[in-house]
Amino acid sequence: MKQYLAPAYQSRLWDAIKNLENGSQAEAVVVFRARSGDYASVPLLWGLAAAWLAFTLIMYAPVYFENWLVYYAPLAMFALAYGVGSLPAVKRCSVRRSTRDKRVEIMARAIFQKGGIQHTRDKTGFLVYCSLLERRVFLLPDRGLELAIPLAIWQELQSEFDRIFAERQPEQCLLQALEKTAAAFARYLPVRAGDINELPDRLDIDL
Repeated sequence: MKQYLAPAYQSRLWDAIKNLENGSQAEAVVVFRARSGDYASVPLLWGLAAAWLAFTLIMYAPVYFENWLVYYAPLAMFALAYGVGSLPAVKRCSVRRSTRDKRVEIMARAIFQKGGIQHTRDKTGFLVYCSLLERRVFLLPDRGLELAIPLAIWQELQSEFDRIFAERQPEQCLLQALEKTAAAFARYLPVRAGDINELPDRLDIDL
C-alpha cells in the first residue's frame, strides 16, 4: 500500500488523471483500498483446523504425551495457524475468486455512490477502484461515458487493468493503463469548450 500513497507516485498518478481529463469529457477518480472485505472467517477456520489436527495427533499417536502438552499444543497450533490465516496472501488463496470479485464490485459501487461520482453534468464520471488484497482493479463508468465508448474498447481497457497485478510492478502498469484509457476517451469523447473539473481526483471515503 505504501508505494501507492508515496508522494512521488501520487504526483505521477495525478498527472495521469489530469492528462485523461484534459483530453476528454471524462471525470476520473482513482481509489485505493487495502481490501474490499475482511474475510474474518479465514483465520478462524485455519486456527480451528490446526487445533483439531493437533488434538487428533495427540489422541491417536502411539506416543505418550504429558498432560500439559495435551492442553497447550492445540491452543498453540490454533494461535499459529490463526496468524498464518491472517496474512493477505493466505486470505486471498483461501477465498474463492468469485467471492473476492463480488466483494470488490460491491465496494466499488458503494464508493461510486457515496463519493457522488454519478453527479457529473453529463454522466461522465469514471471510477478506477484498486483493491490490493484481492489484487483486482474494477472499472465503473457512469452511463454517459459507458454509452460513448464502444463495448469492444471497454473490453480492451478492462483486460488492460486486469493484468496489472500480474506484473512485477503493478503501480507502473496502472499508470500505463491510465495512459491508454486517456487515448481511448480522447478519441470517442473529446474535450469540449467550457469543460470543468467536477470531481476531486482523489476521494477519501469512509465505508
